[in-house]
Amino acid sequence: MSHPWLQIPIADYEGHMALPEVAQAQLLGRLLHRSVTDFQPRSLAILGVAGGNGLELIDPAIVRRIVAVDFNADYLAICSQRHAARFAQFEPVLHNLSQGPPAVKPVDLVYAGLLLEYLEPESFYTQLPALLTPGGVFVAVLQLPSASLPEVTPSPYSSLARLKPAFRFVEPAILHTSLRGLGFAVCNEEQIDLPGGKSFHYGTFRCPGER
Repeated sequence: MSHPWLQIPIADYEGHMALPEVAQAQLLGRLLHRSVTDFQPRSLAILGVAGGNGLELIDPAIVRRIVAVDFNADYLAICSQRHAARFAQFEPVLHNLSQGPPAVKPVDLVYAGLLLEYLEPESFYTQLPALLTPGGVFVAVLQLPSASLPEVTPSPYSSLARLKPAFRFVEPAILHTSLRGLGFAVCNEEQIDLPGGKSFHYGTFRCPGER
């Protein structure tokens, strides 16, 4: 049986994420832009890129090389059509991150927005040193549990309900401890609350070495 992410049309995903009561498309774009502004990477990998997930906000004068990773071929094709021409280097990578790291040249910043909830995090963390240049930065956006709201917000885009069985919350404290154990230094961690009631954790971590 195929993974639920392979069964959701891009229009449903993007429509759902942009709904005012969800507002996660806006959040992902804002935090991606903030990460690039703060760390000024020349190369950037977006894991679970879908149709871009905020890539339109990235200045190609700052980021010269984009590595766009997704395991939905339709998503990746749409992302390439939208964004490839804007950047000096654009590398679409069709890859399932649950099967190990993609074979790509390391980048200065890896962005994983609302992605770890669909992976085995401990296995994924061990991939990061191979993906990052020395002194590079890993950025994670995690959804936090809510006592009153479901993991996936109900919406007219009913296909998103398929994600519920694959979703698992990731504890920020475990993320922190796991990356520290791999030699990463914590740059910043904070909680972001959206008007719809859900909260998210934004964490940035620097890989060992000097950039």
